[in-house]
Amino acid sequence: MKSKIGILIIAFTSGIAGAFTYQKLSGEGHVTEVIREVPAAKFQQANYEPTDNYFNEASAALPTDFRLAAEKSVSSVVYIKNIQKSRRSISFMEYFYGERDDSRKGIAIGSGSGVIYSKDGYIITNNHVIEGADAIEVQHEKRTYQAKLVGTDPRMDIAVLKIEADNLPAIDIAKSSNVRVGDWVLAVGNPFNLTSTVTAGIVSAIGRDANSVRENFPIKLYIQTDAAINPGNSGGALVNTNGELIGINTSIISKTGSYAGYGFAVPSDVVSKIVEDLKKYKVVQKAYPGAEVIEIDEEIAQEERLKSLDGVFIQSIRRDGAADKAGLESGDVIKKVSGRMIKTKSSFDEIINSLSPGDKINIQYERNNRTYETALTLENVYGNTDLLDRGNFLDKEDIHFSDYLGVEFRRLTDKEKDELRIKYGVKVNKINKNRGFFRKLDDIEEGDIILGVNRQAVDNPEALAKYIEQYYGRIYFEIIDKRGRQRTETYRFSR
Repeated sequence: MKSKIGILIIAFTSGIAGAFTYQKLSGEGHVTEVIREVPAAKFQQANYEPTDNYFNEASAALPTDFRLAAEKSVSSVVYIKNIQKSRRSISFMEYFYGERDDSRKGIAIGSGSGVIYSKDGYIITNNHVIEGADAIEVQHEKRTYQAKLVGTDPRMDIAVLKIEADNLPAIDIAKSSNVRVGDWVLAVGNPFNLTSTVTAGIVSAIGRDANSVRENFPIKLYIQTDAAINPGNSGGALVNTNGELIGINTSIISKTGSYAGYGFAVPSDVVSKIVEDLKKYKVVQKAYPGAEVIEIDEEIAQEERLKSLDGVFIQSIRRDGAADKAGLESGDVIKKVSGRMIKTKSSFDEIINSLSPGDKINIQYERNNRTYETALTLENVYGNTDLLDRGNFLDKEDIHFSDYLGVEFRRLTDKEKDELRIKYGVKVNKINKNRGFFRKLDDIEEGDIILGVNRQAVDNPEALAKYIEQYYGRIYFEIIDKRGRQRTETYRFSR
């Protein structure tokens, strides 16, 4: 009995000593605190008073409530099927007996997302979602519609569809110019054929040059987000916390093809302008300032003795163009456009891309470290303010000026080709009478069309200019002059 009592005393004493030693060694910094939630029903029993500060502190941990945004936007996003007939050959057995299963019927189906732009059935999506389609289907709330293609803007990867339906839940559209880095956003779409999936993230960047991100996918303006965007999200909505559209999801950066970093969306200000133009004119009315501007980096700032990297630097001016008429010069720095600060080239491009030929803007610029203002009327690709249609539509890339040759070439419009009954050719748009090689070619005038060089058909202005710039020896031009007469001109170019 005494031995058992002795063992208990030793054990108790050892326990006290061990606890004392652990407390001294561990110190206050190693205390683990366990927090247990108290059910709301027990607040009174525990004498807790849930004050306003309690709820404010709890809600501050959450960035925002996304439920309203999700409920408002999900019903405005549709599922799009791109149906293409396979071009593969059919075997004799298939032709004779018929195909036995759908997997071999020679039909390829791609998919993506779209956004309801208006209640009467106009749908926005990406150009690459519907490209090459023989038929387009739109699925919305268990209904399937056959869609017609209204028009596309491949440069911005936007397409507009039309379905025959009424009272559709059109999405509310916000101004993307109000979006800021750090804003919470939702990406709504149909990734992996999952209907109306919503993911959340923030705006990570606005308007860097996407050519450096994805060379074969040249989107020049975009909103960058870390909200998860996967295959099938293309053409879907990027919305703010009010459920309003701020962009159309377009592409992702990923080594796997699935979400692994960042997604990109075309800003809603640009999208709205594209949609309205395609509805009304079937082409996008692109505006130009008549000047080439570039980003200001440290090297340019040092060379030009600029005090700031903000704004865009005017590299060149189109003679008799909009900027020239407004009094701007090469070397000027544009700081504001119609009151909006310009920090980067993309911010300048976004404003211009949301406007049309004939629109007037106010330019605040710096020259020799002094500030000036001027009014500028935007022009079309031809250098005037006319609105274009499909017959005479050209893009900026369809016109090329060679400083060495002193000539501006441009691609022929569809209307010009139809009138002349030709399928190719490049027009001599302008010739510099004061300098350049082409002023020496007396038999080629402004308005003439070059059909071919050295018996090779030409259709690309830039390629034609580069060929002539590098050529020496005898050269043959097949020409249709501005009076409609076809002839051949022969020259000898020396080094």
